[in-house]
Amino acid sequence: MKLDIEYAQAPLGHKIHGVDVAHLDDDQFRQIEDLWNRHGVVVIAGQKLSPDEHIAFTRRFGDLEKFVIDAYNLPGKPEIFVVSNIIENGKPIGMADAGRMWHSDMCFTPVPPRGSFLYALEVPMLNGQPLGDTYFASTAAAYDALPEATRRRIDGLRAVNSFSARVAVAAERAEKAGNVDPATIAHMKAERDKTKAEVPDVEHPLVRTHPITGRKCLYVSDLITSDIVGMPAEEGRALLKTLLEHVTRPQFVYRHRWQVGDLVMWDNCSSMHQAVGDFQLPLRRRMHRTTLKGTPPF
Repeated sequence: MKLDIEYAQAPLGHKIHGVDVAHLDDDQFRQIEDLWNRHGVVVIAGQKLSPDEHIAFTRRFGDLEKFVIDAYNLPGKPEIFVVSNIIENGKPIGMADAGRMWHSDMCFTPVPPRGSFLYALEVPMLNGQPLGDTYFASTAAAYDALPEATRRRIDGLRAVNSFSARVAVAAERAEKAGNVDPATIAHMKAERDKTKAEVPDVEHPLVRTHPITGRKCLYVSDLITSDIVGMPAEEGRALLKTLLEHVTRPQFVYRHRWQVGDLVMWDNCSSMHQAVGDFQLPLRRRMHRTTLKGTPPF
């Protein structure tokens, strides 16, 4: 059976209707896999998944990995990372701020995940409209659109990806704002030093090759991709800023407005994303994410 696909105007974010991913035949699965490989972000609407069904669907694509912070994994199902602002018994049930800047998941690790599968259980609503949208950008389409001279300049370069750099920038911005108490600033600086020791910086290609399609993709994340190896700091950061501005131009971006039952799959090589934090309690958001193991970037 041919899939019912609603194509987005952007190069990614195409939506599939009328399937139940818990009961796909092999042909339907191959069509979904092919669409995902070619475009990087696929939306599958109208799902009603148990945690086990969510895990089983993801496992059809390959091996899973657990999120690095165990405290936010679903009790009894550590393959599922909980994204939520909900507080129960005085404790958050998940991570509330799941990437409110442009990034590729876990790019600060030696072997970043291939992809993520995020399933919406509760979506914050205000006046009948969903909040907490997610933006996705095609790093493959953005690379293809670069001038030839720029592609020659950046092919072969390597960049530093640093989790501690992100933490350091957050502390610096809070201190400059002048509206954060000294104890909080001190805690943020301690976290900066701790993450520097516990999560060492890694180097990855500035231009990645997709491990399945062979397409070249820009690989740069805001705040985390901090420097270009062998390039003076000021020059490298200016180039990173230019590339980030390029990849997030409107023609490369799809904006997803969440509905309960949406399952969104994204590829961490050929796409990047940014969450919108335009809601707070009592408006509730609860989502489950599985993560697919990847390979070292090349």
